[in-house]
Amino acid sequence: MAQRYQLLIRDRHGFERTVPLTRSVTLGRQSLCDVVLSDNMISRNHLRLELRDEIWWAEDLQTTHGCFYKGQQLGREAWEPGTPLRLADGAYTLTLQSLDQTSSELHLQAILETAQLLAQEVDLEDLLEQSMDKLLSISGTFRGFLMLLENGELTTRVQRNLGQELEGSIQLSLSSVHKVFETGDPVWILNVADEHHLMNQHSIQRLELKTILCLPLVLQGRRLGVVYLDSRKPITEPPDRETFEAIVALCAIAIERTRLSEENLRSHVLATVGQVASSIIHDFKNGLFVLRGHADLLELSTEDHKIRHHCRKILECVDRLTHLSQDVLDFAKVREPNRETVDLRVFLDAILEPVAPRAAELGVQLRTEGPTCLVKLDPAQFTRVMENLMANALDATTDMSGEIVVSWSQVTGGVQIRVRDRGRGIPRKVIKRIFEPFFSYGKKKGTGLGMATVKKIVEEHGGSLEFLSEEGSGTEVVITLPEHPITGTFKVSDESTGGHRALGSEGV
Repeated sequence: MAQRYQLLIRDRHGFERTVPLTRSVTLGRQSLCDVVLSDNMISRNHLRLELRDEIWWAEDLQTTHGCFYKGQQLGREAWEPGTPLRLADGAYTLTLQSLDQTSSELHLQAILETAQLLAQEVDLEDLLEQSMDKLLSISGTFRGFLMLLENGELTTRVQRNLGQELEGSIQLSLSSVHKVFETGDPVWILNVADEHHLMNQHSIQRLELKTILCLPLVLQGRRLGVVYLDSRKPITEPPDRETFEAIVALCAIAIERTRLSEENLRSHVLATVGQVASSIIHDFKNGLFVLRGHADLLELSTEDHKIRHHCRKILECVDRLTHLSQDVLDFAKVREPNRETVDLRVFLDAILEPVAPRAAELGVQLRTEGPTCLVKLDPAQFTRVMENLMANALDATTDMSGEIVVSWSQVTGGVQIRVRDRGRGIPRKVIKRIFEPFFSYGKKKGTGLGMATVKKIVEEHGGSLEFLSEEGSGTEVVITLPEHPITGTFKVSDESTGGHRALGSEGV
């Protein structure tokens, strides 16, 4: 029976993860450590674990907040399996666990643990996070990312211990990662030193990577995405390749199952909205029309301030319910846009002009940037899109001075419209639900159909919608519309390219 070890890491919030221990490792806050611990109480290089003569030694690396073992501050001690070791006053608790298992037992356990992902009822974002952690743990690597095919492009959905610019952080070029996805042929390098054709590459010498695993996520011959993993040290006891590829395949099944489940749920919601709209909304609006008429008559027929006050309250509620009813009807309809050729500069300025007074009251400057650009769209529908986006941007900047910038530019095959604010930003968990019907965030009087309607209209135009947001740093909404045939050519005026102005002032 082979003696194996793993490290159980528990943070101050109770979250646990395990890391296989097959060699000496360094733990700390900086990204160059073998195991990265992100708590601010942890030093850049905090703890060294070293295996010598079948004994694990733990050594504090002269840290500010220290390590504690058996109630005493740690210097360098032999670490007994099962005895906890505390870092930085409880920021993390580490436990060394011994695993006396054969190779086949370990392979079976890894497959069974991964198969549990199939039985879980979690959203896609959580499943991707769990899949990434599972693949890192089983492979013995410490960095990586997972991409999924979305709207015809590979999009990074989760990553570990890598910078924002993947191209400069990984050993393979992103073109090589795309090649793995396109061909289905994995990259399996357990020790770069054995791959002589790679040793002269500057990126390999710079990043000092030793292990590279890049595999496609494939289900029934259909490629869903790709997973990339690497390590700065060779994996002394690497996973069996066939077993690991089976585990990656299980992750692909779990991802597709969860994605289909979410799509089915959304379709069910849309069908329900359609049924409600077709059966009661028209009668509901008729009732609201009668209610408004009587409230108007009552307000006009009396001088009693108290009665007039109550009438205005009734009319406010009627307006809100009427707006909600119209949102439901618009959302339930599937219709081809009635496209007209518009100049984006003129079109967007006209929509934003009425918003300027409210923005001024909030201390927010509205600014537009972009060239004269002809595009075909449905003006009525797209007015609703921009009104919803501007309302959200202004709500996000309430009690915050700043600016909202609406910009547009020509891109390959179409045009992009961006709405950027410097408001509160949107939490990551909320972004996942932002287009969900009847979901509202940060609005006391929101109907929950605004962003769902925006997405529907953009998609009816054949376009796509993307949210870029971070709490405390504002939000940017990116609308990409494909080029639609226009009489003549899809043109941009050279002389006006790059023009910008603040609403209500002369163009710069």
